[in-house]
Amino acid sequence: MLVALSLLTLYLSSAMAVDSYRSYLYSTTDEGTLDVAAPQAFIPGKVYGSKQLGVQLGSPEDLLFDKEGNLYICDAKANAIYVFSPELKHIRTIDEFDNMGNMDRFSSPSGICLDEDNNLYVADYGRQRVVELSQDARALMIIENPQAEILGKSFVFQPQKVLADKTNRIFVLSKNTGEGMLQFTKTGSFLGFFGSNTVSAGIFDRIWKWIMTEEQSSKLTQFVPVEYTNFSLDDKGFIYAVTKVSDVNHPIRRLNLFGGDVLVRQPIDGSKQVVGDVSYPYAGVSGITGPSSFVDIASDSLGNYYALDDKRGRVFSYDEEGNLLCVFGSLSSGQTGSFESPSAICCHDGKVYALDRSTAELIVFEPTEYWTTMMKAMEAYYEQDFEKSLELWEKIISRNINFDLAYYKAGFCLYRLGQYEKAMEYYKLVNAREAYSDSSAKLNRLNLNRDFAYIALSAAVCALAFVVISVIRRRRRGKFDRGSV
Repeated sequence: MLVALSLLTLYLSSAMAVDSYRSYLYSTTDEGTLDVAAPQAFIPGKVYGSKQLGVQLGSPEDLLFDKEGNLYICDAKANAIYVFSPELKHIRTIDEFDNMGNMDRFSSPSGICLDEDNNLYVADYGRQRVVELSQDARALMIIENPQAEILGKSFVFQPQKVLADKTNRIFVLSKNTGEGMLQFTKTGSFLGFFGSNTVSAGIFDRIWKWIMTEEQSSKLTQFVPVEYTNFSLDDKGFIYAVTKVSDVNHPIRRLNLFGGDVLVRQPIDGSKQVVGDVSYPYAGVSGITGPSSFVDIASDSLGNYYALDDKRGRVFSYDEEGNLLCVFGSLSSGQTGSFESPSAICCHDGKVYALDRSTAELIVFEPTEYWTTMMKAMEAYYEQDFEKSLELWEKIISRNINFDLAYYKAGFCLYRLGQYEKAMEYYKLVNAREAYSDSSAKLNRLNLNRDFAYIALSAAVCALAFVVISVIRRRRRGKFDRGSV
């Protein structure tokens, strides 16, 4: 009996371990949206703790890479920013700075960024300020206690994340501020809110709000905008932002220069959903229900973006159209390469780097051959090398027969190569009706042109034959007439 229980425990432990690393995608069928198995796109390669990094991490909250490939880690518990070489060797620690001739220190810093001049911005949460530092740790500018009528008298500046864009604007996420990001000039002057993210209201909520008095309506908390949890800049200067609140229309946004959401939500399944998990019942982690809860977002050079979900410890990667490319990561206490409390994510040199505040570790997710092949297929696709892209997408299909996007991309390559009939076969497999119709129309037009050319050629041949026969007859008739004379 004891042996049987031991074997059962071992089996369940193995099953949980396999499940925690489960990779999946979503596929739309006549039965609805189903989660389907998929090859691993990223696997946890190296895990760096205090011993490997050479510093005592306490609660790492943010990370970034500079132009030279050096890694910065912001540690709220250690009140410091650690800098590492591209080989992840500790270079220096920034735990104090020169503030107008006096040495100053951080208190629970929770966010960092670099501007175009390589100046470091620190969201110094505990001291309620944002500090801009030169590379030699001198304070260049400090934002604290901003005042404006729009902020209200009860406003408390508690910066958690900071971002500096290419237009010399500074954006700050402040705790308990639901009107959006705080926007500042390069010199620290408050400009207003940016990218307001409002909660969606149902039809009955809207009716009640319409018939209520102004006082009653003002007390409806569900209409108060929600807070962003994190943000990042992409290569084109747009701001990706995420929120943990589950009842917003769009938990992932891409904001333009004016704060408008320009994220493309046109996945081939027609769902227009870019929300992480859409199939809650399974979700892989027992006892956890409901939609994904995002804490950070990053993007790569191909325009793909990666949203970090701390509810189930997963990373959801999407392409520029909003198609889900892969899901990786897991939530499991004590398991190497899994999260306990993920806090930040970034992309660098084809890899995905993530922090865990609970385990105080840096996890490096390395791409598999499956992902590398997909990226090569995308590159060839963008470069309009459709023959090469087709070959690679078909290779992806051979590895993952459930990947709807691969069929669609392969179909488009065939479409651009003029192989409309075969393109229609791929489009039909993923129920891409509009693309199927376009290919069908092209094929019909091609066949019509071909038939018309055949008919025209046949008519020309017949006309030529008629002329030749007429000429021959005339000549023969002429010879006969001359002979009779």
